[in-house]
Amino acid sequence: MIRASFVGTRVGRFGLAVRSAAELLHATFLDLESIGTLANDHLAARLVTRLCLPGKGFIDVGAHIGSIIAAVIEHDSSIRLYAVEPMAEKVAHLRRRFPSVEVHQCALGDGYGEVPFFVNPRASGYSSLLASANAEETFRVTVSLKPLDGIMTSDDIDVIKIDVEGAELGVLRGGNDLIVKNRPAILFESGALHNDDATRAAESIWLWLQDRNFDIVVPNRLAHNGPGLSLDGFLESHHYPRRTTNYFAIPRERRVEIRDRAREILRIVAARPRGSA
Repeated sequence: MIRASFVGTRVGRFGLAVRSAAELLHATFLDLESIGTLANDHLAARLVTRLCLPGKGFIDVGAHIGSIIAAVIEHDSSIRLYAVEPMAEKVAHLRRRFPSVEVHQCALGDGYGEVPFFVNPRASGYSSLLASANAEETFRVTVSLKPLDGIMTSDDIDVIKIDVEGAELGVLRGGNDLIVKNRPAILFESGALHNDDATRAAESIWLWLQDRNFDIVVPNRLAHNGPGLSLDGFLESHHYPRRTTNYFAIPRERRVEIRDRAREILRIVAARPRGSA
């Protein structure tokens, strides 16, 4: 947890900037095929931490050590933040470091119970409700499972970020009422499709969002026009070299509004139509 102590500080922000630059430089010179994926993932973090409207709510599901929370607070301290994190030591850190944030200690799913949680001690950010293919890298603990609808009823949630290492579908299903009521922008992870179960989960995410009139957009398309990904396009984007690990789900009725916000964040000036003054 040494790294956690620097989250939100000047040193921590400098360290993140240096790490991001180093990763992009490494990809540029030594792994050019991965640069598109990496650039989109860095862009996703920049966008999601600045996308929430002032005074509205931001939910960080899988808050880890609070890097996203710190960036949101730095951008606009009027935003009301909620964090969800199952690991007790990280919850204690989040509550100490961010006393204004409402922190919930649980994993999210589509029901209630006590469930196994697989902790990766070398890279705790990769801990998950799903057992790792490399079981020797993890140890198992028991955590509380709750649905998002069971812990939160706010009617002004503007952005939700979900990073739960493969358990995203359960988070969505358990937050159906809140998502339908608030119509937030949602950033979620969806990694490589290593097996049939992962492919079915990705298909189910696309269908769940489609049924609720959300479009899935890759980060570098958020500030631009065009349709969301089709099911085939979404699945294809998971194949090597992946377009991205992070996707935005945008309510169709808010597509232009959020596009324009993304343009402001990235300082993009939209081209005028031909013939305009």
